[in-house]
Order: sequence, then structure tokens, then C-alpha cells
Amino acid sequence: MLRELTALGAASGLLLAGAAPAAAATGFGCDHPRVCFYLKAKDWGDRKPTASYRAFTDEFQILGPRSRGAYAIYNSRADDAALLLFSDGTQECVEPDGTWFHDQFGPRYKVVGVQIIDESDCAVVLGTEH
Repeated sequence: MLRELTALGAASGLLLAGAAPAAAATGFGCDHPRVCFYLKAKDWGDRKPTASYRAFTDEFQILGPRSRGAYAIYNSRADDAALLLFSDGTQECVEPDGTWFHDQFGPRYKVVGVQIIDESDCAVVLGTEH
């Protein structure tokens, strides 16, 4: 009986140890808490961000060559929105755990900046709340 309990305890320990890496997994290959950029559709499909940002700023951070004009953006942050700036001056907001995809059939405006905001509701960020 003692040998069976010991074997059961050892097996449980293995199960718990094996479960830990799964808990550390991140959405779409994006570490938390970051806003991740995927330059091409293949990067998105492979779940390999080409750039990421995580700092709160008072102004837009100008994107570099590995994020400017991205195909997709994922906001892995739990409580903070990501405000996107486009080459025509317009802005869009990505809520926590939200995604944004480039509209291949729409205007050819590129995402050129990001600002991480300490607010989770995009309606508040964009001033469109009712």
C-alpha cells in the first residue's frame, strides 16, 4: 500500500511539473505584458512577433522597420489599451487581449505609431463613450 501511494505521489508530481510550461504559454507568441507586431501574414501564422512594445508613454512611439506597416497587432496586456496611429493621422484602439489586422482591401494607410494607455476601454481612450 505504501509503495502504491509513493508511486501515485511521484506520478502526481510529474503531472504538475509537466503542466507548468503550458501555464507560461503566451497568446500568439506574444509575451505578457506587451503589444506585439507581426509584419507579414506569415509572422502572424507562425506566431512570431517581429517587434513588441510595453512602455507607457505620453505620446506615440514611432514604429521601427520591424513594426511599421504591420499585418497584425496583438495586445497581450490585461488592463491597458493600445492606441495606434496611422500614416494619414487617424487612430484606432486595440483593447486588452485584442487583435487588429490590416485591411488589405481598404485604404493603404500604414500603422506608424503606438501609445499604450493605462485604460482598458477603447471608447474612453477615443472619447466615444456615451
